[in-house]
Amino acid sequence: MSYGNFLIESANLFTVFRWNNTPAIIRFTESDNIYNTLLLSLFIFSDEDKTKVVNILHNKIYEAIPKIILSDISLETKNQIEKKGKDIWEKTIDQTYKELENTLDINLSEKLLVKYEFDEETQNIIRLINLLASKKEALINERVFPEYYEEPRLKNEKKIQKINVKDKEMIEELADELLKISCRLVTMIRWNKNHRNIKSSVSSHSFLVFLIAYILALSVNLDKNEIYEIMACAILHDLPEAFTGDVISPTKRKVEGLEEIISEIEKEFVQEWYNSKSILREKTLKFEKYIYYPFNDNYGKFVRTADLLAALIECYLEISTGNQNSYFVNSFKKLKEEINDISPLDVSEILKEIEDSSSIHL
Repeated sequence: MSYGNFLIESANLFTVFRWNNTPAIIRFTESDNIYNTLLLSLFIFSDEDKTKVVNILHNKIYEAIPKIILSDISLETKNQIEKKGKDIWEKTIDQTYKELENTLDINLSEKLLVKYEFDEETQNIIRLINLLASKKEALINERVFPEYYEEPRLKNEKKIQKINVKDKEMIEELADELLKISCRLVTMIRWNKNHRNIKSSVSSHSFLVFLIAYILALSVNLDKNEIYEIMACAILHDLPEAFTGDVISPTKRKVEGLEEIISEIEKEFVQEWYNSKSILREKTLKFEKYIYYPFNDNYGKFVRTADLLAALIECYLEISTGNQNSYFVNSFKKLKEEINDISPLDVSEILKEIEDSSSIHL
């Protein structure tokens, strides 16, 4: 499987819904959940060595790969499978990795299909982050459907209580503040003035941007410091939209000066947010340039290319599923041109693979 086809397959995570056998106020997709854990990991491990942070964030992608193929299976079902079949679930996951390794471009599989190991404290913090993200999902939906979410939320909290890590109270407080914001991105649907067959939230889009930017960085063998910048920027580039809403580029550029005013408003909103809590201010100041100037410098070129490629794939999803709105065909063409103009590396093969996969000739 080539790079372009793998990215198309990765968009399956837009439609893998969590808690799928229960009613919900907010239906979290797997890509939404991954984005939330990426954001928490970036902030909570912000004082760690950059190589370590890159490896932690890499593992989020590695662990998500089987779900691209298998869809999601609830934790309770997994537990029951493991009780009845012992190691059968692990064999299922291993088989999925082997299948992907046999079909994925060898240069990509050698770098992507790697799982990094960490010390016990780090592993426990990673587990805590995953549980805190799931707890937030349950808490939101429990407000209307307590009969479905109270029990899993209580089980989740018991697991959280058993985890013993340094600065646990700080981690939980920071996660709570971050999830309040990132869950806004979960509820924001992109291209929202147009009918969508496959909807993508801003958080899902940010996950895909992260994945694409990381794959582009791997393809040209950037060092860990450069990859760290690309990863941080990809995670944070749309964070201001949690405060301003999704103001599309054509609107921003409708009249001269509007884009600059919106940028000022974004800064004011973000600063007001992080100044409200000392724990946020200390962490966010480290990432300001990625939030305010996501497309600057070398890291910005990769993230901007990934941002446009993610939008291109979203257009592809609409075209390939029969959406008759010409807006997506026209946007596809414009995005291709813009990507070719700004990309720091040759992505013509990726573009060709995505276009060839479309159900109509573009």
